[in-house]
Amino acid sequence: MYKSLNMNLKSIKLAIPLLLLGSQTAFGQLAAKKGITQEELYKHLNGLFQKGTDDSKAEILKEAEFLAKSKKEEDQLLAGQIYTGLQKADKADAIKAGIAKKFPKGITARNEAFGKLFKTDNQTAAQLEEQYTSLVKKFPENSYTEKNRGIYGYGMATIAQQYAKEKNLDKVSYYLELLKSRDNYANAVFAIGRELNRQKEYTFSQKMLEPVYVNLNQLKSERKKTTGGQYLGAIGLQYADALMGNQEVEKALGVLDKVRTELPSETATIAYAKALQAKGRDLDAFQLIEKEVVKEGKEPKMMEVLLPLYSKLNSGLSDTTTYLKELNGRIDEMLVTKLKAEMIKKEAPQFSLVDRSGKEVSLAGLKGKVVVLDFWATWCGPCKMSFPGMQAAVNKYEGDQEVVFLFINTWQKEENYKELVNNFINDNKYSFHVLYDEMKEKDKSVVSAYGVSGIPTKVVIDKDGFIRFQSSGSGSDVEKIVNEISNKIELAKKG
Repeated sequence: MYKSLNMNLKSIKLAIPLLLLGSQTAFGQLAAKKGITQEELYKHLNGLFQKGTDDSKAEILKEAEFLAKSKKEEDQLLAGQIYTGLQKADKADAIKAGIAKKFPKGITARNEAFGKLFKTDNQTAAQLEEQYTSLVKKFPENSYTEKNRGIYGYGMATIAQQYAKEKNLDKVSYYLELLKSRDNYANAVFAIGRELNRQKEYTFSQKMLEPVYVNLNQLKSERKKTTGGQYLGAIGLQYADALMGNQEVEKALGVLDKVRTELPSETATIAYAKALQAKGRDLDAFQLIEKEVVKEGKEPKMMEVLLPLYSKLNSGLSDTTTYLKELNGRIDEMLVTKLKAEMIKKEAPQFSLVDRSGKEVSLAGLKGKVVVLDFWATWCGPCKMSFPGMQAAVNKYEGDQEVVFLFINTWQKEENYKELVNNFINDNKYSFHVLYDEMKEKDKSVVSAYGVSGIPTKVVIDKDGFIRFQSSGSGSDVEKIVNEISNKIELAKKG
């Protein structure tokens, strides 16, 4: 899901992850005010971006112009990102092109040089190692602040992972020892463990993963924050994979049960089911997967496990038609129960917008119909991922005079957004009825009236003009999208 801001200045990062800008330096025109920090400037700029008015953009532009003249690389980087947010690509590119020349030993120049290291295609670990050594000599780590040193750990992890591919376990051990004190250690262990498991080096992998998994669990139980905490589930899965490879199935089951319970995911559920199968517990595995399918829908990877299990438990039965029909009925029943609990009832804000042909369309003119709104933008990846499913839903209700789909294009910053929208819809042959939201003045936009904080957001309005469903985010599963939208529409029809 994408946020309404074109960028979130508070979370600005440089080219390589974890290389955050400093936090206690004064910037921009606000620097004239004593004690102004970068955090305060970010808050100020975000507020201006939120307003989205001509006056606020003019003020942002002044800040960017001031920052662009700074003698500090961090200031110029921020100026470049502001220009990008203002759709001034020429100025952003000019700053980017000049930074490396002005700061030949700066963060940008260093990151560009290191960028080649991360393109490991057709390079041996020894070649990467030689390249890394040369880079460290040219850009000594201690020349940069603590927050800007993360790239060195990522470089070592890249080399270690390549050595894992080459099964050079001595070198892997050497780099793992160097990485232990680094913030990216857990991430490195996960990536290397995954590679070693792929190589069937289960013994080494298990020995490496186990202490990290145990430690992260301990820190979690003590509610202590750790830089590698987000990798607990992923490391648990790799650790369990290594245990399975070493035939320690019972231990793997314990790990997987904990992971799927505390950090549920499709991958964890499938891994646990396969471990159950390895113990000869086919029925338990089947019931586990079937329960998830009924709850979440027929996800392809789940069905790849469920249907063979069904056939196996039914003496090799190949025809699953009857079972799938019954399963679909249970999925629909569960979905309807869930959707009923999610139903709301609040008056839908009225609007009148122009479509691609220039015709004005108003919500008032659609009273007596169920209206489905889909807020989207051409730059929004998740929006576009859901469109094949939305097209299938539009097709399903094509002959239903009680249902109308409106695709509200919003948050487009480009001056030629109408051309972009037309090209996108025509190139993909979508039959969507597209309306253009107010792009310049946020306070007058429909997306704001509906309280949308991220797109895609889909809204279902009943025949009496009440919002019954409003949800953000989407997937790409066509059948799942059609099923969910259809059930929402049918529930809305009932009022």
